[in-house]
Amino acid sequence: MQYYKIIQLFQKALDELLKNDMWLLKHNLSEQSMTHKLAEYLQMQFAENNVDCEYNGNIERDGGKKRIDILKRHLHELGLLKKGEAEDLEKEITNRAVFPDIIVHKRGINTENILIVEVKKSTSKIPFDYDFIKLKAYTSNNYGNDLNYQLGVFLELLTNEESLGIGLIQFYKNGEVVEMNWQL
Repeated sequence: MQYYKIIQLFQKALDELLKNDMWLLKHNLSEQSMTHKLAEYLQMQFAENNVDCEYNGNIERDGGKKRIDILKRHLHELGLLKKGEAEDLEKEITNRAVFPDIIVHKRGINTENILIVEVKKSTSKIPFDYDFIKLKAYTSNNYGNDLNYQLGVFLELLTNEESLGIGLIQFYKNGEVVEMNWQL
């Protein structure tokens, strides 16, 4: 599917979320409640595909679970390196289990991985940096990553009383940010 078509369908789903479910943002409810509703709207747009939340399956990997390989140096720079990873000095890359917020794909194969979305609320205490690292890994084959999503999206939902709606949006393709602060 073409990159701009994926963005167009994503935008339609996001418009539906903002039109129908602003109540969730206004009341600063859980990120999972918001991603669930967005996934429902994405399913309407991507009717031929599966849309799943927190999906960790990967039929093509030993163990059948989704994992990504990340340079330990990047995690260390952000203070995100786990103790066990830091102690293993011989390895430059670490392998982590992941549970993406929303994916558009066909279950059982990686050649139909279309869209992967990581969402954070503006009121979240968790930094966005790890989501950026994951999106780079999800959309590339760097360091042996094999998920190869056509497009990744980081979406910040503004959930504070002063402003509601969309904050930062970043699109990822081939492991790189391709557009930043795109206003819908």
